[in-house]
Amino acid sequence: MRFTRLDERDLRYSLNELTKMELIRIIDFVDEFVSDKISTQFEIEKKHLLRKNLLVDYLKVVFTNEIYIGKIYAKLSSSKVSNFIYKNLIWEVNFIDTAEITDKFDYRFNRVETIHYGVNEKYLDDNLSFVKRRKSHYYNNEDDLLILDSNIRTILKLVYPIPEYYELESIQTPDKTQFTYSNEEGIFNFINVISEMLKNNLIEFGKTNEKPLAKTLNILKNSTGITEFYGEKKLDSFATDMLTRSFSYYYWESKRFKDFELESLKDFVLKQMDDRFYFFIARIFASHLKKVRYDNFYSSQKELFDILKIIMADMPKDGWVGMENILKYCNYRDMKFDFESAYKTENYNIECDILSDETRTDTFYVGGSYNILFFEPIIKASFFYLGSLGLFELKYDDPISPYKIVAKGKEYISTWDSLKYVKITELGKYVFGLVDSYEQKIIEKKSTEIKFDEYKPIITIDSKDTITQAKLESYTDKYDENRYILSYAKIFKDCKTKKILELKIDGFYKQIEPNPPQVFKDFFDEIKQNQNLLKRDLKQVVIELSNNKKLLNLFMKNKKLQELVIKAQGFRVIVLKENIPKLTKIVKDNGFFVEF
Repeated sequence: MRFTRLDERDLRYSLNELTKMELIRIIDFVDEFVSDKISTQFEIEKKHLLRKNLLVDYLKVVFTNEIYIGKIYAKLSSSKVSNFIYKNLIWEVNFIDTAEITDKFDYRFNRVETIHYGVNEKYLDDNLSFVKRRKSHYYNNEDDLLILDSNIRTILKLVYPIPEYYELESIQTPDKTQFTYSNEEGIFNFINVISEMLKNNLIEFGKTNEKPLAKTLNILKNSTGITEFYGEKKLDSFATDMLTRSFSYYYWESKRFKDFELESLKDFVLKQMDDRFYFFIARIFASHLKKVRYDNFYSSQKELFDILKIIMADMPKDGWVGMENILKYCNYRDMKFDFESAYKTENYNIECDILSDETRTDTFYVGGSYNILFFEPIIKASFFYLGSLGLFELKYDDPISPYKIVAKGKEYISTWDSLKYVKITELGKYVFGLVDSYEQKIIEKKSTEIKFDEYKPIITIDSKDTITQAKLESYTDKYDENRYILSYAKIFKDCKTKKILELKIDGFYKQIEPNPPQVFKDFFDEIKQNQNLLKRDLKQVVIELSNNKKLLNLFMKNKKLQELVIKAQGFRVIVLKENIPKLTKIVKDNGFFVEF
């Protein structure tokens, strides 16, 4: 049997986290195994008078002695009931329903008084004396559970054998899955293409600047040939979306890419793992949940990335690692993270279909299902993200929930549910510092031919050249399959000032062709010459008169009103804006109320 160990400093810290009464409870349990018993030095009933540091020193000796540890474990596991309860509460779950123990072992617990409203807790007896029975009654909900206080649970991990999957273990021959995904080579082509598009301002985001437009994602998918995780509609853009957000923010903050794609990738990944970007890739990871918020200091993801770095440090260099192994590895070490606070995380929720004999729908809150709804989906999503970056190879199936609940109308809780295995790639080993070098395959730069008509402002390109199509989008309408013609509407779109229009025209010369045929130059020159030939006179106001005989007679006969009117036609008159108060006074004096 193997047991966990804490160094002296961490052990003392963990013991100090216990209350004095919890320390005494442990001493009462272990004292019979210790040769130099504390009860021989002090009267048992006076242990509560001892200073806490003396109790900590005593237990520090006990929990570093293999003989004592073996004897404590023997007592904890002396019955099938106690062994089952401790094994599960120490390593697997946070609580056990007493009904499960009663049914499984025909075991009867001592009575705990039921209260009308609230919680009542009581320690059990004998070799279960670390376990609390908690009975709670809130509104229509009643629970009768067995629990371990978290601080005691930490100490008991030292005296209960390490379970399977405590360490990350490689598998040479994993089970067959529907999909195997690797973007190790494709990531470099993606960086090459998106860097060009970002330099030419061809990446467009929505109003909140969080999500790339569908048009942008389609251009990138077509021009990079990136492999998506799934082919099904609404699931076929996750990899492109995550990479577009990532490298857009990298470019906006760094102002440039490195000279080589490999250098850019490594620089980005190391900064992302340190959570140094002002954006939340975890918005995609947690997209299955409602009410998810992020703090104002852009540090909400740091705990998540810190956990990933710990996993990376222990990840086997060769072979596949099961996702179940990774999740248990995290659970056994009590790894947790939040995006704001533990309290706020509890209120994140999802509307779920509960799969049973009669399927029903209910709202599930993270507070009652932290691992199922929050931790597991987001850790799996993180590995899909690392897969899109070419750092991990993935094995997975179509998304299907491993539990008896699914998101409303779906077959899964999150789209990441069916990730089964991951394997670090050679690129991943290099980026995370496990090897010293990596040879990037050379990307063949495709030369694109653009033809300009000499007589009409028409441009001909290869129909597969999606980047040039994107560049022309702001200037042209499609003429036929591979020809585009300059368009006033496209050029004027979003140009609210003369300066913006001129910058856009200059952009054509910089991004597409610095010296096009004369017909193109004439087209742009004509636009510049014809600027602002129409002007608005904001000093004049048009007033529409109702078809009222008395009102019309007033405007036709009143000389003072006639002096104010610049022009009259039909039932409309034009006056200077500055004369509105005078006009208003005259018509009010003659019995016509107006609101302006």
